[in-house]
Amino acid sequence: MSFEIEPNSALANALHPSPTGFGANPFGAAGFAHPLGGLSQSDSLGPGLGREYLMSDSGALSPVSHAHGHGSAPGKTTKVPATTPAPTMVGSASGLQFDLIWDPSVASAPTGFQTAIIGAAQQVASLYSNRMVVSVDVGYGEIGGSALGAGALGESESYGYLLSYGTVTSALHSQGYSFSASNEPTTSQFFTTSAETKALGLINPLSTSPDGFVGFTKSYPLYYGTSGTPPSNQYDLYAIAEHELTEVMGRIGMENTYQFNGKATYTPLDLFNYSQPGVLSLSPNGGYFSTDNGATNRGMYNNAAHNGGDIADWSSLVANDAFDAFTSPGVAGAMTSNDALEVAALGYKLSATA
Repeated sequence: MSFEIEPNSALANALHPSPTGFGANPFGAAGFAHPLGGLSQSDSLGPGLGREYLMSDSGALSPVSHAHGHGSAPGKTTKVPATTPAPTMVGSASGLQFDLIWDPSVASAPTGFQTAIIGAAQQVASLYSNRMVVSVDVGYGEIGGSALGAGALGESESYGYLLSYGTVTSALHSQGYSFSASNEPTTSQFFTTSAETKALGLINPLSTSPDGFVGFTKSYPLYYGTSGTPPSNQYDLYAIAEHELTEVMGRIGMENTYQFNGKATYTPLDLFNYSQPGVLSLSPNGGYFSTDNGATNRGMYNNAAHNGGDIADWSSLVANDAFDAFTSPGVAGAMTSNDALEVAALGYKLSATA
């Protein structure tokens, strides 16, 4: 599924047409695109895992809402000019690493573009100790060779798998999480991104096969610094990159807004989205993040049904957070402790730094 962040101000509307909101499913009624068939031997799976799928953004990070796009079709070849930057490996070899694969489009990106993306990847990687590689294709003004959704500041697409409730909860239970809400969707299937499936220990964590794609706007003015506050007319690329990279890691919600193969479908993060203690939200109407059966509210989710945008992004009531559904120019987005805990709930182990 493709997920984005969007702009949130009068300036954004002046610079660009109004964002599209949640948008239509680019893959039709089924929602999944490009089934890749069986997995390679290096990606041997546990119970309940089968085909790998590519999901495209259904709520992109934009100046005020979300949109989506399509990645390159599997097997598609692209002539790569000599100026295409070489891939960049970020993070510790003993912990989480990002393999940033730069698209040819990045050759024309402004000075500072790569520095901001690398800085964001380093920040995220430093928070988790799983020994694994998240391989991400990075585009400038496009994602996977296709145009970004209208109104998107950033956008993600992820490969992933359909798993059973038991497979997901068993893997997370081994990391200390329990699931006892009154309405646990025990008979539903769950989409996990390729990167999250690595974190859960279900496929080879060191595989460098692509886990997903991210793309960043060239239509809106961006701030390429790795610290400080952006000027009043620029959006913080560093925070936008943190937003999109963590979506590839699995920070996405579905809440049965798509039914794949005719079955109700959720994501692991949906199991941490509560409407009240002991009751999961199981809807795109907002809710709150909790890791103790809803007793502690660690952040309000965006009401995607009303506002558009992504289900798993924070409500705009959470000010200046890198995981907000919408952002504004002149805002320095930041990852908070609740952000770090949210990603940890997806199977990532907090590092000493976090």
